[in-house]
Amino acid sequence: MSLFKSTAMFAVRRRTVSTVERATFVCFSIGEQRLAGPVPLVDRVLRPSGDAPGVSYEGRLLPYTDLATPLGLALGGGAASLRRVLVAHVNDRWWALPVDAVHDVVSVDASEVLPLPAVHGDAPRTGAIATFSRGGSTVLVLDLVRLLR
Repeated sequence: MSLFKSTAMFAVRRRTVSTVERATFVCFSIGEQRLAGPVPLVDRVLRPSGDAPGVSYEGRLLPYTDLATPLGLALGGGAASLRRVLVAHVNDRWWALPVDAVHDVVSVDASEVLPLPAVHGDAPRTGAIATFSRGGSTVLVLDLVRLLR
């Protein structure tokens, strides 16, 4: 084996690192509950305009879809103008999901995302499938595909 080949193989071996699987979520709140949805399903975050029955997005009017009720939650009592709307593309449809606040986008080590235990107080909530901790808070991960059928 030539010196070049052995040096090149050594360099390749040194650069090889184990890959850690990560999950990326948009974190938001409905009421006081911190929630997360997978980034690939959330296309945009918009501010609602006035008392319209939905939001205009890429030439379509998307009516608001209630995400709070199926989760056993209620939107906060603040002014609608302070809320945000997640625009999601799920099950070949576009959805406008009002939420109280959008916090950030986080990338979480997959080992930190834990399945929601059956005895967890939030287990009956349709669509909550996992949790992770962020900034001292427990964040519920939603299965938007199941919630938005």
